[in-house]
Amino acid sequence: MLKNTHYDNFLQLNGIQHFMFCPRQWALIMIEQVWSENEDTTIGNLVHKLADDRYLEERRKNRIITRAVPIRSYELGLNGIIDVLEFWSSRTGIELKNSTGLWFPKVIEYKKGKPKKNLSDTLQLVAQIMCLEEMYSLEINSGEIYYKQINRRIRVELNETLRDEVRKTSKKMHELYVQGKTPHATVGKNCKRCSIKEMCQPRLTHHKRSVQNYINNQWEIINEKAIE
Repeated sequence: MLKNTHYDNFLQLNGIQHFMFCPRQWALIMIEQVWSENEDTTIGNLVHKLADDRYLEERRKNRIITRAVPIRSYELGLNGIIDVLEFWSSRTGIELKNSTGLWFPKVIEYKKGKPKKNLSDTLQLVAQIMCLEEMYSLEINSGEIYYKQINRRIRVELNETLRDEVRKTSKKMHELYVQGKTPHATVGKNCKRCSIKEMCQPRLTHHKRSVQNYINNQWEIINEKAIE
């Protein structure tokens, strides 16, 4: 288990998904303030817009559904918004304003696509839950991710491995942010789906060649052609 850390500054929690997708993409967005919309991001924004109505609260028998709930964690140095937060009537939990008894929270994260092979969605959900645990002094063992493409929720069970992975990822994000360092590109299949591919120029930046080396190489080519 990693030793707990206390950060004085906060980074955006949803950056975890960008970081897992590509650390360079995350750095370009967070450090260099670069962003561009594509079809994927536009659809994603629409899906979240349906969920993120902070003024809409539903009350049912033993459940209260809230939306666009702000969260933060000093341990992770992250803050953000939970798409949908359900509170279930329970013997353990917290008190809620204008409600009797105790209520236990369940996080529902909304995604436009389908379950991914990597842990990006899972770690984002786990980070949200860890924020709630810190804020409410609770232990929360599960949450759910709703995928629009398959129209169903996937349950995620928390364990210490996932929690440590969130801690490690947030630590790396903070280190890069403090250094103001944007990693070199790693060309791969993710590049085709990246909304900032044109600004990233992965094939031009993934080599660690200096500009001077590039210029020298071009002069060598020109000289060789001149000799011929």
